[in-house]
Amino acid sequence: MPTAAEHRASCDAFVAHVHLLCAEPGVRACLSRGRGRPVEECAPMDRYLSRRTAQRTGRRAYYTVASLIAAAGPQAHTPGVRPDPNDHTSLLSLEDDPGLLVAPADPAPSPPDPAAWFTRPNLGATLATAVREAGHGAERTEDLLSVLTRLSDDQLHRRLPAPVTRLLKDGITPDWGVLLHDLVQRPHQRDQVGLRWRDAFYLATPKPRRP
Repeated sequence: MPTAAEHRASCDAFVAHVHLLCAEPGVRACLSRGRGRPVEECAPMDRYLSRRTAQRTGRRAYYTVASLIAAAGPQAHTPGVRPDPNDHTSLLSLEDDPGLLVAPADPAPSPPDPAAWFTRPNLGATLATAVREAGHGAERTEDLLSVLTRLSDDQLHRRLPAPVTRLLKDGITPDWGVLLHDLVQRPHQRDQVGLRWRDAFYLATPKPRRP
């Protein structure tokens, strides 16, 4: 079983891999059609994601994040994990089927500093940024966050594309690696993930005025 640090690193590796996938003709459109759908309804995505997700816990989280990245477009990179356009080792094409992408196993990077990981913005911090920098209403955004933290996992995956699309429209890109990590954890630690999102939101928004 991977350590917590190895799992966090693998989330960033998956995100970087999806960005590279989206550079292939037609793949981005294919992946983006999976927004909000369960894995069982995303058969066209399997050829690109199965090799990296079939044995992973929380497989739907990987499909959801891949579809959101694809819908976001090529410029929506998480800071620090922008793929190297000259690095083609992550995408290998079979000679008999150039469209079939084979992804090697994730490398074993040296574990990053855990403290650095937790300074990266989770969904709550990203929504707070939208309030501070993009004019999103504080109360409505707070209500949205409250709803998202209470939803079942299935409903969260179905509802997430809409607020993420608005964030992207306003020039705010979620940290895809952190979002993936939280969505994988959420089925087993819903309360803890919700608390992290709420803490990050309230710590980064102005203190409400007393009535």
